[in-house]
Amino acid sequence: MKAIATLLQGWVVDGAALVPFLVPWSACCVPVLWGVLRLLAERSRRKTLLAVVTRAPRGTVVAQEGGIGGPRMRIEVGGEGE
Repeated sequence: MKAIATLLQGWVVDGAALVPFLVPWSACCVPVLWGVLRLLAERSRRKTLLAVVTRAPRGTVVAQEGGIGGPRMRIEVGGEGE
């Protein structure tokens, strides 16, 4: 039983020694992941908007709320010029 306690204590000490090296990496990874998430959300919003607008009848108003992917949008299909 003493061997297991010694082994766990060694892992804790080794793990604590890694903390100063992991903090800068995690501080860099969070903004990168946030940026990737925003790009994917905007891509999804644009694909959805394009799919709806191309299949909607003339005069349809398509509105998307603002969010992580981008600003609020409101589009009328087939404007007055057509």
